Amino acid sequence: MENKKYICFAVITAFIFFLSACSGSEAGKKISFKDDGTDMGGLPWVADIEELTLKNENYRVSRWTGKYLQMTLMSLKKGEIIDLEMHSENDQFIRVEKGSGRIFMGKSRENLDYVQEVQDDWVVFIPAGYWHTLKNTGQGELKVYSLYGPAEHPKDTVHKTYKEAAEEHHDH
Repeated sequence: MENKKYICFAVITAFIFFLSACSGSEAGKKISFKDDGTDMGGLPWVADIEELTLKNENYRVSRWTGKYLQMTLMSLKKGEIIDLEMHSENDQFIRVEKGSGRIFMGKSRENLDYVQEVQDDWVVFIPAGYWHTLKNTGQGELKVYSLYGPAEHPKDTVHKTYKEAAEEHHDH
């Protein structure tokens, strides 16, 4: 029942937002929201995801953390990785905006039998329960954004470097 309420609320909210965007003399103009770099979760938000991802200089930063979904941006330097992890309750989506890497996935941490090279415009779908790690194999930064359902990191997470992320990393 809670899901039906959530879907109904989302549809009504989207419709009201659409109507307000199309009304008056502002119809047809691009709507923009202030982007000060904070996690906008819990609020309606529209953003150019490619621009946000490419401009991100942090190893990991959460930009939208809601009740059922989270979006983080990541920038991995040459040779850096997203540590081996497994989310038992979350599916994960990763989009590569720039760079190249190698994703490893498997049902156990000892058997990462799914290996794939990824590059600009590729996506990775990671089912809940799969171990995974992503390595930047390119010459420059690997710029990605990730969607989790439900949220994986605390709201307002900012890890400026891989070292910071490793120090704060929680058990998966």
